[in-house]
Amino acid sequence: MNLSQGARRAAAALAALVLGTVMTVAAQEPAHAAGCYRNTCNGQDPWTKGCANDARNLQSFWYSGASPWLQNTLLELRYSPACDAAWVRTTGGGCFDIWRPCVSALQVSGGSEQWGGPSGGQKWTNMWSFRYLVRGCFRSGDDLHLDGCTAWQ
Repeated sequence: MNLSQGARRAAAALAALVLGTVMTVAAQEPAHAAGCYRNTCNGQDPWTKGCANDARNLQSFWYSGASPWLQNTLLELRYSPACDAAWVRTTGGGCFDIWRPCVSALQVSGGSEQWGGPSGGQKWTNMWSFRYLVRGCFRSGDDLHLDGCTAWQ
């Protein structure tokens, strides 16, 4: 079978296009795959599961309550689209178990509240599926009462 010159050019152009596309796709960096998704993230650490890689803040606020150990502490309600999960991250704070009773909390409507311990630097709670309503809160005092929260998301 003998192809016309026009058909050969069209076939060569198509081959070049396909080869260029394959080479471009092969040269791209592989995506950082998340280690969990939605309910499989429940109770998991956002850093070890790779969910922090694409995280963004949904809401944040500086603590303004009465606890001396939470003064100047930032609370951020975080969300990962790749994992479709949320968690709370805090920066600052001086909570230490029973001696300085305070925690950060990811409250989950219909799920298990996840606690973290603001104690200098950055700390975070474990995650929960974003298919539930979530909010970030501080708890303080001997009874760990709610002491400031974001809105439900």
